[in-house]
Parts: sequence; C-alpha cells; structure tokens
Amino acid sequence: MGGMQKAQTKKFPKQRHFLAVFFISFMWGVFGADRMYLGKWGTGIAKLITMGGFGIWVVVDLILIMAGTMRDKQGREMLQFAEYKTFAAKTVLIFAVCLGAFILLNGLVLIATVMQFLNGMQNGGGSDLINGLQGAGLSPDDIHGLGL
Repeated sequence: MGGMQKAQTKKFPKQRHFLAVFFISFMWGVFGADRMYLGKWGTGIAKLITMGGFGIWVVVDLILIMAGTMRDKQGREMLQFAEYKTFAAKTVLIFAVCLGAFILLNGLVLIATVMQFLNGMQNGGGSDLINGLQGAGLSPDDIHGLGL
C-alpha cells in the first residue's frame, strides 16, 4: 500500500423519484410506506400504528409531497418534481371527484331505501316484515321481544 490510504466515503442510496413517492403515498400512505421508502423508518412505523394519524397525517404528507417540500432522510429533494406536479394534481382531483360521486350516489340510495321502508311501514307493510321474520325462524314471542 505504501502509505496510501483509501478515503472512506459514506454512500447514500439514490435520490427518490417524485412519481414513486407520490403513488406510494397515495395508495399506501395510511400504512406509512411512503415514509419508510424515504428512509424515515421511525415516523413510518408511527404512521402505521396510528393508521396514518387517523387520516390526518396521510393528507398532510400527500400535500407536502405534491408541494415538493417532502425530503428523504438525507434531506434530498425528489427527482422530476416540476415535470410531474400537474399530473399528480390531476390524479388527486379525478380521485376526489370519483370518490365524491360514489359517496353521493350511496347516500341517495340509502335515503331512497329508508324512505321506501318507512312508506311500506306506514301503509301496513309491517305485517310483511313480521311474516318475513316468522319465515326466518323467529317465533311470535321473539318478534314481540323486538318490539314489532
């Protein structure tokens, strides 16, 4: 070796790509996978235990990622944030609109079902309910115990 010493350098993993971080956070952020991918294992496990901070932590992390302020454990920015930030915003917007429509439709179906049930009960449909319960194997005493 003749007096030459090798310089030891600390190797860091490669810089994380914005789309990888975004989609991991979008799909599995509630389990802390995004933070674990960024090398932040402690907060990733805390996020897993609290199920994404009861949903709040998930939203905050997704906002930080979409704003480009989320960094990995070594403090490095995500690759190609500027190129894909509008794609990420459109993805979240489409998801929010679809989720809102799904919730609205389910709410309307629930309201219609409850109204139909109540109208049936007001029009003497209670006897149909009682006959159905008797057909299911409940005795008249069991039905009376239910208050019907």
